[in-house]
Amino acid sequence: MGSITTPRRRALGALAAAATILTAAAACAGDEADPGASTPAAEAGSNETVITISDFTYSVPESVEPGATITVRTEDGVGHTVTSDDGHFDVEVPAGQEVGLTVPDEPGEFPFHCRPHPQMTATLVVG
Repeated sequence: MGSITTPRRRALGALAAAATILTAAAACAGDEADPGASTPAAEAGSNETVITISDFTYSVPESVEPGATITVRTEDGVGHTVTSDDGHFDVEVPAGQEVGLTVPDEPGEFPFHCRPHPQMTATLVVG
């Protein structure tokens, strides 16, 4: 096989540099926190409590501690919400991502739904 010509070598070098920059930019994209946003689930630790959304269905833990921050994760290709029927909580979960949700401080049962998909319902038990 022949050797790589200088213009081709420069083009390959430029592509490699661009790939490195894009990789670094993607890695840093999640570093800036929006002060009004929910806590990222990655900060929750290994014993995290999770509400999983998959196939337009909620999978909810049996119960959670009052005031706890739990993880809400969607495995669907569309965004969802976890919106309490009585206004205690409302978080948006972008497609394929996860967010933190701080549950109410008082014990009780909190029915919730997805705003874009109102047929999706479940109940969060705090206590």
